[in-house]
Amino acid sequence: MTTPALHPDLLIAKYETMRCWSDNETLRREAIGSWQASRIDDGALFLSGQITGHDPGRALHRFADRHTGYLSHRPQQPGDQVPALDVSVPGREACVWRTGGVWVELWHPVPATASTPPVRPVVGPPSPRSVFGARLPFGRRRKTNA
Repeated sequence: MTTPALHPDLLIAKYETMRCWSDNETLRREAIGSWQASRIDDGALFLSGQITGHDPGRALHRFADRHTGYLSHRPQQPGDQVPALDVSVPGREACVWRTGGVWVELWHPVPATASTPPVRPVVGPPSPRSVFGARLPFGRRRKTNA
């Protein structure tokens, strides 16, 4: 299937995404690259971009919050959807929405966390407080009337 890279709806969706990304000052350290355009199984247009930078996860969440407000105040077309978090693909986190008949996805790779062995409880002698009726070795200080 051919890649519809110059389809006008794709260009509009990409422009809107880049404009909304660049309007937010907190996102300027991260960049969107590796844009890919295609058609999905039902024939709808699909645009995907990868977020790179210092903290792409934080940038993705900030963008999704801001872009949801932008899309909800914009005239909607039938089938448009606000951004939603998608973690269905292992090893990556994405924000997906539909605007103007185009599915748009921004994603970043999620590093695999090293599995840590389970923590074992420390076994040792019981503390004096845990034994019923045990007293601490120090006596109380008593006030003396002088």
